[in-house]
Amino acid sequence: MYDVLLIPVDLSSANDHVLDRARALSTPGDTRMLLHHAIETLQDEAPGEMDDFYADLQQEAEKKLGDWASTLAEDGFDVDSLITYGEQGPEITRVAEEENADLLVMRSHRVNRDDPDSPVGTVSHQVAVFAPCSVYLVRP
Repeated sequence: MYDVLLIPVDLSSANDHVLDRARALSTPGDTRMLLHHAIETLQDEAPGEMDDFYADLQQEAEKKLGDWASTLAEDGFDVDSLITYGEQGPEITRVAEEENADLLVMRSHRVNRDDPDSPVGTVSHQVAVFAPCSVYLVRP
């Protein structure tokens, strides 16, 4: 059905249901899954000031993405992982374009239209608006 699924993830276990949905939308041997984690960079930092902090985040992301990739590979899927740095929304849409993703599958939360304080403009909202391909938002 899809050639390339881009799956942006944070490092929480809340992404397990996103991976389940991605499996259902994919065909082992035919679909390439790309797990992507964007490490949000801080504004106005001095060069080198946050290197240790980013190194720790990179190490944690490599482990988590590696675990998820291994599980998906055991199920017969062609899976890669990618870690980038920058603002999450633009990074996700950039990677989707560069990797020629057919579909983005990512986590989102419900927005209550009757609650004026309900957040709009989240990462998933940005991605849904600016992505170069279709976006499948998975809610718990």
